[in-house]
Amino acid sequence: MSWLSKRRYWIPTPAYSRAVALPVVLTGFALVLGRTELLLLGVPLALGAALAHGRHSALARAWTGESGLGAPPEVRVIGPERLDSGHRAKLATSLAPSSGQFVTVILPPTIQDGDGERVAVQAPGRDHEPRQIVTEMEITTWGTHVLARPTHLVAADDALWVAGPTEGAPFTAKVLPAITSRLPSGALPPRPAGMVGAHRTRRPGEGTELHEISPFVPGDRLRRIDWRVTSRQSGVDEQLYTRRTLVDADADVMCCLDNRYDLSADVAQWSASSEVTPREARDHGSRTSIDLAVDTVSSIAAAYLAHGDRVGMIDLSNPATLVRPASGSRHLIRLRNHLARHTRRPSSGDLARLARRIPAFPPGSIIVVTSVFFDDDIVDVAAGWRRAGHPVLAADVLPEPLRVPSKNREMAVALRIVLAERDERLAALTAQGVTVTPADPGQLALNLARLARAPRRSRHR
Repeated sequence: MSWLSKRRYWIPTPAYSRAVALPVVLTGFALVLGRTELLLLGVPLALGAALAHGRHSALARAWTGESGLGAPPEVRVIGPERLDSGHRAKLATSLAPSSGQFVTVILPPTIQDGDGERVAVQAPGRDHEPRQIVTEMEITTWGTHVLARPTHLVAADDALWVAGPTEGAPFTAKVLPAITSRLPSGALPPRPAGMVGAHRTRRPGEGTELHEISPFVPGDRLRRIDWRVTSRQSGVDEQLYTRRTLVDADADVMCCLDNRYDLSADVAQWSASSEVTPREARDHGSRTSIDLAVDTVSSIAAAYLAHGDRVGMIDLSNPATLVRPASGSRHLIRLRNHLARHTRRPSSGDLARLARRIPAFPPGSIIVVTSVFFDDDIVDVAAGWRRAGHPVLAADVLPEPLRVPSKNREMAVALRIVLAERDERLAALTAQGVTVTPADPGQLALNLARLARAPRRSRHR
């Protein structure tokens, strides 16, 4: 490495400056005062500084056979590129081999968007494997985040040269929304799609649920003959009896997100226009309505996909984000990736409206709506789906309990008015046959079960 390229990395420390300046000062005093002992005292110091500087030159490396002052070791963070929110992840800070140098590095924090610990370690030798320092981080918020940035300072073994502090390459990972709980699958639509699935229908046909036992007629399959009933019931005419079953079918589920409002439990923050960071959410001790909506959709999608059903998703203010219904475990990962990548947090200046044209859903699909229900538009849309014959589950994602500053009476009165209007909208949805549920996992599981027993409406023609 040339002297110019070395200067890009290494700079002298104050110790190096003192080692060079002290012999010069002693020599000057010796010449001015005529004191030979001062000159003799400065000569070894000057010789030591010259040797310390020259030991990294090409001539010194050729004479001693040492590698000299090479490039600083590379420091980077290694970890999974896809993580789950609400879980802990192991991240490794890797130090590349170098020539006997000490590294002070800031490790990844123990909690997302926290403060990392600063440690000093010796870089591995050139003939050794990279050294890794493994830490665990608690992942709190979904989305694409920079989880760690290994800022580091490198010092040579003689402490006369340092490189840095240098910001390492940021480690970015995609954090998928959490599946908060394993929910049971909900209702079966009035007109199930397909002829196979995990749900029991009310339509006679090939399935597993016994419907009735009746006399054998032409067209019945021989394997459906119930020989036990035949032996007990057949008389002299030797009548055969067969088992008739109900068709097993799967369901189409559409998860509709109303992300026009991003509200926290702190009412004073409702007018804030800045995006909520993981640290701010942790400091306020609550999550926003969009956080609850994303987790609710992930949990419901996981519940239905586990039973072989088809699940789709759409943002009602941006129909271009439609994900068409599909099934399988890979589709669940696709849905969670879509939520983490395309879910937008509005600011206070956004006046987004529901889309005028929402794509038509498969007939009889189960529709799950997540919203805070602060206007009539979402109520009209959900009620229209219910009148069209769809089972509709309205998930209320407003965080609870709400916090209002005790000294702000005007805000408390305004909140009471807003909540009263909101209660009227939820009551209107219930009157239309829409099942309204909080986003709490326990209440959500209970209302999914109630949705399965809800009266079914046929589509108006």
